[in-house]
Amino acid sequence: MIMTAPYVPTPRDIAIEMLKLANVRPGEIVVDPGAGECGIVTLAVTVFNTIGIGIEINPALVRSCIESFEKLGLRGGRAYVVWGGDLFDFDYSIADVVTLYLGSDINGKLRPKLMRELRHGSRIVSHDFEVPGLKPIKSVIIKGPFRGA
Repeated sequence: MIMTAPYVPTPRDIAIEMLKLANVRPGEIVVDPGAGECGIVTLAVTVFNTIGIGIEINPALVRSCIESFEKLGLRGGRAYVVWGGDLFDFDYSIADVVTLYLGSDINGKLRPKLMRELRHGSRIVSHDFEVPGLKPIKSVIIKGPFRGA
Protein backbone atom coordinates (compact mmCIF):
# COMPACT_ATOMS: atom_id res chain seq x y z
CA MET A 1 0.00 0.00 0.00
CA ILE A 2 1.70 3.18 -1.14
CA MET A 3 0.30 6.39 0.29
CA THR A 4 1.85 9.76 -0.36
CA ALA A 5 1.78 12.99 1.55
CA PRO A 6 2.54 16.33 -0.05
CA TYR A 7 6.15 17.38 0.41
CA VAL A 8 6.43 20.21 2.89
CA PRO A 9 9.85 20.47 4.54
CA THR A 10 10.07 20.62 8.31
CA PRO A 11 11.68 23.95 9.24
CA ARG A 12 15.12 23.58 10.81
CA ASP A 13 14.09 25.06 14.18
CA ILE A 14 11.11 22.70 14.35
CA ALA A 15 13.27 19.70 13.43
CA ILE A 16 15.78 20.52 16.16
CA GLU A 17 13.00 20.88 18.72
CA MET A 18 11.50 17.56 17.58
CA LEU A 19 14.82 15.81 18.12
CA LYS A 20 15.28 17.49 21.51
CA LEU A 21 11.74 16.52 22.51
CA ALA A 22 12.53 12.90 21.59
CA ASN A 23 15.64 13.11 23.80
CA VAL A 24 17.82 11.86 20.96
CA ARG A 25 21.18 10.58 22.21
CA PRO A 26 24.46 10.04 20.34
CA GLY A 27 24.63 6.73 18.50
CA GLU A 28 20.87 6.22 18.35
CA ILE A 29 19.08 5.48 15.10
CA VAL A 30 16.62 8.13 13.91
CA VAL A 31 14.22 7.08 11.14
CA ASP A 32 12.26 9.68 9.16
CA PRO A 33 9.52 8.18 6.95
CA GLY A 34 8.62 10.57 4.14
CA ALA A 35 12.03 12.21 4.58
CA GLY A 36 11.77 14.66 1.69
CA GLU A 37 15.20 16.26 1.30
CA CYS A 38 16.42 14.54 4.50
CA GLY A 39 16.63 17.70 6.60
CA ILE A 40 15.75 15.87 9.80
CA VAL A 41 18.18 13.07 8.96
CA THR A 42 21.08 15.47 8.38
CA LEU A 43 20.32 17.40 11.59
CA ALA A 44 20.07 14.19 13.60
CA VAL A 45 23.48 13.12 12.33
CA THR A 46 25.31 16.45 12.42
CA VAL A 47 23.83 18.04 15.55
CA PHE A 48 22.89 15.00 17.66
CA ASN A 49 25.60 12.55 16.46
CA THR A 50 23.14 9.80 15.51
CA ILE A 51 22.68 7.44 12.63
CA GLY A 52 19.93 8.81 10.40
CA ILE A 53 17.73 6.95 7.93
CA GLY A 54 15.25 8.65 5.65
CA ILE A 55 12.56 6.81 3.68
CA GLU A 56 11.53 8.62 0.51
CA ILE A 57 9.65 7.59 -2.63
CA ASN A 58 10.29 10.66 -4.80
CA PRO A 59 13.51 10.16 -6.83
CA ALA A 60 14.22 13.90 -7.08
CA LEU A 61 14.07 14.23 -3.30
CA VAL A 62 16.24 11.12 -2.85
CA ARG A 63 18.81 12.70 -5.16
CA SER A 64 18.68 15.85 -3.02
CA CYS A 65 19.27 13.73 0.12
CA ILE A 66 22.30 12.07 -1.40
CA GLU A 67 23.72 15.41 -2.57
CA SER A 68 23.28 16.85 0.94
CA PHE A 69 24.96 13.82 2.50
CA GLU A 70 27.90 14.15 0.10
CA LYS A 71 28.29 17.91 0.71
CA LEU A 72 28.33 17.30 4.47
CA GLY A 73 30.60 14.25 4.24
CA LEU A 74 27.92 12.01 5.76
CA ARG A 75 27.87 9.10 3.37
CA GLY A 76 29.36 5.82 4.46
CA GLY A 77 27.95 4.84 7.78
CA ARG A 78 25.90 7.59 9.39
CA ALA A 79 23.28 8.95 6.96
CA TYR A 80 21.13 6.85 4.66
CA VAL A 81 18.10 7.23 2.46
CA VAL A 82 15.88 4.33 1.40
CA TRP A 83 14.66 5.14 -2.10
CA GLY A 84 11.34 3.94 -3.42
CA GLY A 85 10.67 2.25 -0.15
CA ASP A 86 7.10 2.15 1.00
CA LEU A 87 7.12 3.48 4.54
CA PHE A 88 4.68 0.67 5.40
CA ASP A 89 7.26 -1.97 4.36
CA PHE A 90 10.22 -0.60 6.31
CA ASP A 91 11.38 -2.56 9.38
CA TYR A 92 11.16 -0.02 12.22
CA SER A 93 12.59 -2.43 14.81
CA ILE A 94 16.00 -0.78 14.33
CA ALA A 95 14.71 2.71 15.24
CA ASP A 96 15.28 4.43 18.54
CA VAL A 97 13.36 7.49 17.32
CA VAL A 98 10.80 7.88 14.51
CA THR A 99 10.03 11.41 13.33
CA LEU A 100 6.72 12.06 11.57
CA TYR A 101 5.37 14.90 9.45
CA LEU A 102 2.92 12.94 7.34
CA GLY A 103 -0.63 13.90 8.26
CA SER A 104 -2.93 12.28 10.80
CA ASP A 105 -4.43 9.83 8.28
CA ILE A 106 -1.07 8.32 7.32
CA ASN A 107 0.17 8.49 10.93
CA GLY A 108 -2.91 6.53 11.99
CA LYS A 109 -2.33 3.85 9.36
CA LEU A 110 1.34 3.61 10.33
CA ARG A 111 0.68 3.43 14.11
CA PRO A 112 -0.13 -0.34 14.31
CA LYS A 113 3.09 -1.20 12.49
CA LEU A 114 5.13 1.09 14.74
CA MET A 115 3.53 -0.41 17.86
CA ARG A 116 4.35 -3.95 16.67
CA GLU A 117 7.93 -3.25 15.63
CA LEU A 118 9.39 -0.55 17.88
CA ARG A 119 11.37 -1.72 20.89
CA HIS A 120 10.52 -0.69 24.44
CA GLY A 121 12.00 2.77 24.97
CA SER A 122 11.78 3.85 21.32
CA ARG A 123 10.16 7.24 20.80
CA ILE A 124 7.83 8.74 18.19
CA VAL A 125 7.69 12.49 17.66
CA SER A 126 5.22 14.05 15.26
CA HIS A 127 5.19 17.59 13.88
CA ASP A 128 1.75 19.23 13.60
CA PHE A 129 -0.27 16.01 13.18
CA GLU A 130 -1.49 13.64 15.85
CA VAL A 131 -0.98 9.91 15.71
CA PRO A 132 -4.56 8.69 16.18
CA GLY A 133 -4.75 6.15 18.97
CA LEU A 134 -1.65 7.43 20.78
CA LYS A 135 -1.74 9.88 23.65
CA PRO A 136 1.24 12.27 23.65
CA ILE A 137 3.51 12.14 26.67
CA LYS A 138 4.45 15.74 25.98
CA SER A 139 3.36 18.43 23.51
CA VAL A 140 5.06 21.74 22.87
CA ILE A 141 4.17 24.86 20.93
CA ILE A 142 7.10 26.33 19.08
CA LYS A 143 7.06 30.06 18.44
CA GLY A 144 8.56 31.39 15.27
CA PRO A 145 7.89 32.58 11.74
CA PHE A 146 4.69 31.19 10.24
CA ARG A 147 3.82 29.44 13.51
CA GLY A 148 1.11 31.87 14.61
CA ALA A 149 2.37 31.92 18.17
